[in-house]
Amino acid sequence: MKRNNFPVIILAGMMMVYICIFGGLSLLRHESLHSTYLDLGLESQSIWNTAKGRFLEVSFGENGETISALSYHVSPIVLFLTPLYWLGFGVAGLLIFQTVVLALGALPVFWLARDRLKNSYFALAVSAVYLLYPPLQYANLSDFHPQTLATPLLLFIFYFLSRKMWRRFFLFFFLSLMVKENISLTLVAIGLFMIFNLKERKNGLFVLIFSFVWFALAVFWLMPLFSGGQMGALGRYEYLGKTPGEIMARLVTDPIGDLRLLLVLPKIKYLFHLLVSVGFLPLLAPAALLVALPELALNLFSAYNPMWQVKFHYVSAITPVIFISAIFGLSYLHRLIERRGSGRWIVSGPRLSIIYLLSVALFWNYLHSPSPLSRTFNPEQYMVTSESKETLKALKMIPESASVSAMNNLGAHLSERRFLWRFPIGFDLAD
Repeated sequence: MKRNNFPVIILAGMMMVYICIFGGLSLLRHESLHSTYLDLGLESQSIWNTAKGRFLEVSFGENGETISALSYHVSPIVLFLTPLYWLGFGVAGLLIFQTVVLALGALPVFWLARDRLKNSYFALAVSAVYLLYPPLQYANLSDFHPQTLATPLLLFIFYFLSRKMWRRFFLFFFLSLMVKENISLTLVAIGLFMIFNLKERKNGLFVLIFSFVWFALAVFWLMPLFSGGQMGALGRYEYLGKTPGEIMARLVTDPIGDLRLLLVLPKIKYLFHLLVSVGFLPLLAPAALLVALPELALNLFSAYNPMWQVKFHYVSAITPVIFISAIFGLSYLHRLIERRGSGRWIVSGPRLSIIYLLSVALFWNYLHSPSPLSRTFNPEQYMVTSESKETLKALKMIPESASVSAMNNLGAHLSERRFLWRFPIGFDLAD
């Protein structure tokens, strides 16, 4: 075995451990009846219907009627998941796929850190911090959401951008656009970063313009087309204005009011939790960190408070920016240490910074994460009891052709059918 291959083998082992732990926890959470119709059941139903020839159809209309999933989010990437249903993997396949894809995000983290820090073992440590990152783990265990796929896709984008591997960059760019309409705003920010920081004006301008046009088409044309004039989650911002123009005008013309909305304890805690597990190192790379600004704005100005908590999938486009910025911040810190010298230290400055990063990541994972390492880990969420086994047995007896109105915690288990509603919706329509 070549010595240089050892960190790669360790990385592969860490990824496998992550997949086994969080893939297993995802399945146990589902089997113990802690998964939900919103959103695992809803996402599953749209993919199952597509596999049956009914393109992204869900029975999620206001009165229980069937509508297109494009009426509330534009996530065509889920079309690539229909083979999971053709092969019979269903919801379990979605949960394992999500876990595997999130684990794969450790690869671009490792490659980029190795390029920037010039040390494979330092890069391995940063990859371990990625797999320990509480917001990543929370998103992994929060049912299945297409938006979660943005985390590894954007990490690959940054890596291929750093190496100027343009074909691969644009492949992942187009895949990222397909994840969800809001991801295009993060890609707009990446385009600006390319233009002003990397001086990649031609490609950066294309990324910026194409992403903005896609966002406009998705929000102002596609979603209203399928929803009868509604624009997705605009209701979460209606306290700022009734139209996108009114909302933007309010934010631009009232900066004091904006600060009042932002400087509240829960939102300050949210920002703290995003940064603490990486030792606040992203603050040393503010230009890269600004790429997260569009997604942060969408989350922080929303009236829907799960959007400004790290326990949900809404962090998925922010997590990759946090790690890219942390790597850039570490690189800057190492250059600073080298210029000032650290010859008198028992442990070299760069090594000390890596020890600091790993220590903070482990300590915060223990304090505040869904990991089995955490003091807050709740095993009851993953215990398949005799009662849940009996419930699952009863649910399997309901034929696929039956229309069902079910409690939220049962919906994901009944999602492979054309008509499924969350009780009491559809109670009068169900078989």
